[in-house]
Amino acid sequence: MCFAFGNLDTTQTRQPCFLAISGNISEHTLYLRICSHSSHWLRCPVLLRSAVVAAMATLQDIPARLAVVLNTDPEISSRTLFLLGGVLFLASLYLSRLRRQPLSTSLAGRKVPQLDETVPYVSNTWQFLTNHAKFLNRVSKALTTQQTPIIKFTLGPFQPVYVISGPSNVQRLFGSPEILDGDWVHFALMEKQWDMSPAEMFKFRQDTTGRHPHPLPGSSSSLNNGYRYWRNHNLLYTRFLTEPYCWVPLVFKFCDSFTKNLDSRFPLINGSSASSSPDSTKTQWEKVSLFELLKQEMASAAIYTLFGSKIFDLNPGFMEAYWDYDKVAGKLIVGFPPLLQPKNAAKKERLHSMVQKHIVCAWESYPFPEKTKSNEDEQEEVEQWDPHFGSRLSRESAIWLRSQGFSDRVAAGHTLATLFGLNGNTVPVTIWALIELLQDPSLLADIREEIRQSGCISLPSSSSDTFKVVDVHKVVSLPLLQSVYVEIMRMHVSFAVTRQVRGQNIPVETILGTDSGYRGEIEAGALLQTLSRVAHFDEEVWGVEGHPATEFYGYRHVKNVKDEVTGAEKMVFAMKGRPNSFFAYGGGYWICPGRHFGKMEIMLTLALMVMKFEMKFVEWMTLDGKPSDRAPEDDELRYAGSIAMFPDRDVKVRLRRVR
Repeated sequence: MCFAFGNLDTTQTRQPCFLAISGNISEHTLYLRICSHSSHWLRCPVLLRSAVVAAMATLQDIPARLAVVLNTDPEISSRTLFLLGGVLFLASLYLSRLRRQPLSTSLAGRKVPQLDETVPYVSNTWQFLTNHAKFLNRVSKALTTQQTPIIKFTLGPFQPVYVISGPSNVQRLFGSPEILDGDWVHFALMEKQWDMSPAEMFKFRQDTTGRHPHPLPGSSSSLNNGYRYWRNHNLLYTRFLTEPYCWVPLVFKFCDSFTKNLDSRFPLINGSSASSSPDSTKTQWEKVSLFELLKQEMASAAIYTLFGSKIFDLNPGFMEAYWDYDKVAGKLIVGFPPLLQPKNAAKKERLHSMVQKHIVCAWESYPFPEKTKSNEDEQEEVEQWDPHFGSRLSRESAIWLRSQGFSDRVAAGHTLATLFGLNGNTVPVTIWALIELLQDPSLLADIREEIRQSGCISLPSSSSDTFKVVDVHKVVSLPLLQSVYVEIMRMHVSFAVTRQVRGQNIPVETILGTDSGYRGEIEAGALLQTLSRVAHFDEEVWGVEGHPATEFYGYRHVKNVKDEVTGAEKMVFAMKGRPNSFFAYGGGYWICPGRHFGKMEIMLTLALMVMKFEMKFVEWMTLDGKPSDRAPEDDELRYAGSIAMFPDRDVKVRLRRVR
């Protein structure tokens, strides 16, 4: 087994040479060698240093490379991992010397500080893969204690990573598509969630034109007469998830489905008949797990809305399979290769197979016309929802993927990734919001009154026993409800926005500005990251007197202003921080395409819950249902760095439905 990391100039004349790892895994032996024309074993330290320098500029995905090396059975994966660790340790003893020697990518003047590690090139990589939450906390602490807007670490011996902070620096990171590429994360998802083959991924890799209407300067796409894969894939979301003619019907579809789920679970006792009892307009109190309630009723309504009813009909136990995968998805994306975590990989495979079954059946069952209408000009003629594919986004995505030669396996992975991006954010954010409302009865009362006065939800009447959303735009524009939404997103989303330096080195001033004191270059191929948890807890940006940035404060993003006509005071939404300090959905030109639908789902769920039920806190519970003596914290071990974090404690609540 042998794979190349990069080219190497060994003499005055350029000769191809590759740093490689080769070995016979079954014999548990690994060798580090330099493969040149003569295939000599490595003997020259200078040659190794040159190879490492070349490799640092080209290696982009250490976990993927390790997956190639560790192509073995799970039963012997721990021994193989131990041997690999030994190789990395020995290599690090030599490679650490490079830190003392100036490379072409070192920064002159004020040096970028390095993140400390016990074993150079090994310790940080190991913690990054095994305890991502602890690693990110170390990075955040280092930025604060060293009072620096930038810090560097290396994944393995080859991949440099720079973490930056500060609103101005974040703005420059978000606004430089011509020099910074955001596709690194998307390729990781394509490989680890979509299950794309190398040939399928190449279609996207060769397209450097970007997602905007006009290709990036100096970019190209060499396949299918310059077909723009990134642009056309992005158009699926802009057309079918953000255009009002598509998302408005979806929002009402979700509201109807979620309301029916709640009505079925909490039926009225007295129906519409009159009664002299003081409680005739209410049901009895019921104790429920908030986790279980929203994971089932809210998530299933969202999946039904986007992907239809057949996905449940074909796959008994689908919701259980999804949440089993949700717990380990972050580890499969950021952590070790699947071969080293076979149980987690099996959970992913179970869900992926279910979704693929749904895709195949949808193709066989959906009554396609002779020519599928996918042009937005024909929007009124095309069915917006069907039980087979669900939303038009789902159907058009499947059509586009098949038309471009991608397999049904990839189409299923595309759906799987959307499921994770949707429920993995909306459900935990909604749970956290309800937890805060349960702990603050006055805030809950203010939210309920704001919704009632707006008239955005119709109250039950003699002809209807349920609440119904009548104006989704009013719901998502309510000032106090928006403030609670933003505050929960600010506190509980852990996300690392990542960019990769394109084809050549860039001046460090490009990111940090000319007055930063840092000079020199950042290597081509280096990763640049900014952490939401650093920006979202910046006291200078988010602090309010009496309410530090580290605590929840539901009124942080509202203020009272006088009406110019009546003179009366009214509450308006005013986010405390600027957009460059709040990027829960990503930022810049690579941003979550489902953010609008996600926001609406969260806020509509909150509005329906607080209007439909009286709610009282009962007790905290562990995730296995046992009583707990403490309030929940973020479940960083499972979710840090990639998504909104669930609480690490459940909450038992008493609900009583109001007529």
